[in-house]
Amino acid sequence: MIPEIPASISNHFESMLKRMGNQLPKEWIKNKTKFLLSYSGGKDSSILLLFLKYLKGKYQIETPHLFYLSHGIRDIQNQEKELESYIQNFEFSFHIVKKKSQNYLLS
Repeated sequence: MIPEIPASISNHFESMLKRMGNQLPKEWIKNKTKFLLSYSGGKDSSILLLFLKYLKGKYQIETPHLFYLSHGIRDIQNQEKELESYIQNFEFSFHIVKKKSQNYLLS
């Protein structure tokens, strides 16, 4: 379950929007701007995910789309299942692409 965004973080998001120009959410809505987040599960993409949740809830921006790419380099299936379960709670559309690892011969 995704907790509500704390007021301190919401205030920070509003401060960021002011620095970017307060009219941005209105422009995004007017232009039907689409958002695609390549989500890794790390800190940076997680705060962006919360920011998009905030924008969706407060300004009714278009529903963001999330994308996750598994390179198949490491065996992290349990972590990927947790990540998928987590992002499902946001009710944004998401795609998980699993790429099989490739071995290259160096000459």
